[in-house]
Amino acid sequence: MPSLTFYAVDEDWLAVVEAVFDLGLFRVFQATSEPDRELREFHTAEEAVSSRQAGQLMAFVVGAGPDPQARRIDFRPGRPGDATFRYTCEGWGLVQLSYGGPFGPRELHWSHTNHNTRKRAAAWAEVIPRLGDPADWNWPTVTSASGKLNRVIRRMAVSKIGSHPVLPHATQFIADAGLHYEYGMGIHANPL
Repeated sequence: MPSLTFYAVDEDWLAVVEAVFDLGLFRVFQATSEPDRELREFHTAEEAVSSRQAGQLMAFVVGAGPDPQARRIDFRPGRPGDATFRYTCEGWGLVQLSYGGPFGPRELHWSHTNHNTRKRAAAWAEVIPRLGDPADWNWPTVTSASGKLNRVIRRMAVSKIGSHPVLPHATQFIADAGLHYEYGMGIHANPL
């Protein structure tokens, strides 16, 4: 069970990130750094959700493989603003945490967890050699930790839309905004 798509709003996202820390299985990093800054590791849920990059996190399953890599991405000259680089967090067995959340007052995007599988990582290893050998990862441990997180998120849900768990504050947001139509990357007030 490598992925889970669910509905959450701000308070729910904090609860999800708290669950990541409470499980005691993960170290949590920014997926991408702020421009001209080093990649950050977070030590509390509050720290993670208050960062500018709070909507995209990477969870490293402790002991499951090599430490995550911070890959520098240099911006092209002439890019608007003064920033010249950023970092991205990489590793074959990292668990991605993406927060969709409200998009204006009448739309709610999916939130999502996901991770690579041994098979997918092996298929891409020649294309992305900088990530090392996927065999260096303990894939059953990655899958187990990711599955535990997904089960915790499912238990937080108070309802479902299709197969997507809906967390408590998202349920209230959906009701208050009159959202009824699921398409694209979320649920909307108006049909497509």
